[in-house]
Amino acid sequence: MMNLLISIFNGIMKKSYQRIPYLLIIVIAVTITIQLYWSYTEYQKNTVAFKNEIQNALDVAIDNYFVDFAKENSVSLKVERESGKNPDNFTITGGNKKIIDKFRPDTTDSKNVSKSSDSLKMLNNIKDIYISINEDSINFKKLKSLLNAELKRRDYNIPYKLNHYKKDSLFATSLSKSFSSGEFSVTGKSTYLKNRESLELQFPNAIQIIVKKSLLSILISLLLMTSILFALFYLQWVIKQQKQLSEIKNDLISNITHEFKTPIATIGAAIESIRFFNTNHDVEKTNRYLDYSDQQLKKLEKMVDQLMDTALLDSENWTLDKHSVDIPKWAADIVENYRMNSNGKEIILKISEDSKSNSNIEPFHLGNCLGALLDNAIKYGGNRIEVNIENKKELKIRVSDNANTLNKEQATNIFDKFYRVPQGNLHNVKGYGIGLYYVKKIAEKHNGAAEIVLKNNKTSFIISIPNE
Repeated sequence: MMNLLISIFNGIMKKSYQRIPYLLIIVIAVTITIQLYWSYTEYQKNTVAFKNEIQNALDVAIDNYFVDFAKENSVSLKVERESGKNPDNFTITGGNKKIIDKFRPDTTDSKNVSKSSDSLKMLNNIKDIYISINEDSINFKKLKSLLNAELKRRDYNIPYKLNHYKKDSLFATSLSKSFSSGEFSVTGKSTYLKNRESLELQFPNAIQIIVKKSLLSILISLLLMTSILFALFYLQWVIKQQKQLSEIKNDLISNITHEFKTPIATIGAAIESIRFFNTNHDVEKTNRYLDYSDQQLKKLEKMVDQLMDTALLDSENWTLDKHSVDIPKWAADIVENYRMNSNGKEIILKISEDSKSNSNIEPFHLGNCLGALLDNAIKYGGNRIEVNIENKKELKIRVSDNANTLNKEQATNIFDKFYRVPQGNLHNVKGYGIGLYYVKKIAEKHNGAAEIVLKNNKTSFIISIPNE
C-alpha cells in the first residue's frame, strides 16, 4: 500500500515538474520582450529629446549670428528738412561714413534728396531710419563659434558638419569630407533665413551619442532582466534539488520498508511456528526458531544503529579516538572477512612495498568505511575487486572494480546522504544510501577526503588521510 501511494505521488510530481521548463521558457521570453520594448521606447524618447536639443541649439546660434551681424553691419540715417529757400528738400545724414561710402563712394556726409509731395508727407514724421546690410554668404567661422557655445552649454562636445543650401542646392559647407553612414541631421528653422535658404547640421555618430544618453536606462534594464533570469534559473535549480530530495526520500522509505519488513516477517514466522506448530515442545526446533529470531533482531539493531550513526556524523562535537594501528594487518583482516561473502568475486589486497606499517587512525570506523566500499563493490561492481593500500605522507585506501556502471552525474551525487543510484521500485540489491555518506564523513573526521574516479572502465573509491 505504501509503495502504491509513493508511486502515485511520484507520478503526479513528475507531470508537474515536466511543465516547469515550459513555463520558465514562456516567462523568460515575455521578460526579454518587455525589457527590449522598454529599452527601444527609451531609445526613441532619447532620440527625440536629442533632436530637439540640437534643433534648438542650431536655431539659437543662427538667431544670435544674425542679431550680431545686424548690430555690426547696420546704418543709422537722420532725416532733416531744410529751411529757407527749398522747404521740400531733405538732408539724410549718415552716422557711419564708411558704410555710406559703400553706397556712394563720391559722397561724404550727406545727400540732398528731392521728393514728390506724397513722399514728403510720408517722411514728414520720420526722425530716424535704420538700414540693415545683408550678405549672400554666411561666415561659418562666426556661426560655428556661436553653435559650439550652444552645444557646449548642452554638454555636447561632438564633431559635426554644417551645410548652407540655396534653392535646394549646396551653396557652402563647413567640412569638405563626407560623413559615414548613419548620419543624423536637423535643419534650421530661424526666421532670419531667406526664402528657399536653409542651414543643415549633420552628426556622423548620433546613434552612439543617443545610446550613451540611454546607457543608464539600458544598464538598469539589463540588470533587472539579469536578476529576473537569475531568479528563474535559481528557482528551477531549487525545484530540481527538491525533486531529487523527494525521489531520494521516497526511495529511502521504500528501501527501509523493504529491509525492515524481511526481518520482522522472519521473526513473526518463527514466533508463530513456536506457538502453533511446536505442539510436541521440541527443544531443538524451538532453539532453532529462537536463533532465527535472534539473528533478525540483531540485523534490525544494526540497521537502526546505522541510521542513528548518520545523525551523529553531522555533529561537530563528535571526535574520533585515534591511535597507532598496524595497517597491513588491519586491512588484511577486513578483506579476509569480506572474501567469505563475496559471491564468488575475486578480492585482491595490494600493499605498496615502501609504505609505512603504522598509521594514526580510528580503526573501528575507518574499518567500517573499508567494509562499506567492499560491500558496494560486491553488490554493484565487477568480478575483480582490488584493494590498494599506500601509507606514505598520507594513508591512501583505493577500492577498485572492473565494472563501469556509474555516469558522471551519479558520481557527483554518490556521497550525498541517502542517495542511491535510481533503480525504480527494485529491491534486488539491499541498502538505503548512507554507506558512502558514512565513508565521506569518517574521512573528513580524519581530516581527509573521499573521492570517486571513473577511468579506464574502472570505478575506484579513494580515501585519503594525512599522516600526523
